[in-house]
Amino acid sequence: MNFAKLIVGVLTSDRESLDIVLKQLSERFGKADMVSQWRSFTHTDYYADEMGSNLYRCFVSFEKLVMPSKAVEFKGWTSEIEDEHRMDGRRTVNLDPGYLDSNKVVLVTGKHGGHKIALAPGVWADLLLWYNKGWQALPWAFPDFRDGGWFDTFIGMRKIFKDRIKGEPS
Repeated sequence: MNFAKLIVGVLTSDRESLDIVLKQLSERFGKADMVSQWRSFTHTDYYADEMGSNLYRCFVSFEKLVMPSKAVEFKGWTSEIEDEHRMDGRRTVNLDPGYLDSNKVVLVTGKHGGHKIALAPGVWADLLLWYNKGWQALPWAFPDFRDGGWFDTFIGMRKIFKDRIKGEPS
């Protein structure tokens, strides 16, 4: 079986809410094994109308390995958590679930794009990084992936993943 490491990107202007969101994510996905530093999300104003300005993003990975085929379920669960944090109908947190393995980082999204792979109605897989002696951003990756700022985070998560699967049948 091909397992992967579940990851979730957390985008918000309220960094104090991370503890609450992490508790909710852990109830669904199990214990977190790595939480990245926050990075300013300044490469685009795509979310400004809904979530305001001064946004930050971090990534969380979880101990439990998952089957990538369950990605649609992960997206559904994170959408439920987003809905619980809405204020006046607007999201205060955007959660991007996905997975990484030894070779790639994939996020699961509700936004269609020419390079994205349909998983279910309204859900697409977005391959953003691939590993070749280091992480390489694909041309369509988000700007904060292309600038390399997440590479160290995903190197750390990849190491945890590889240590975890060492000796397990694939």
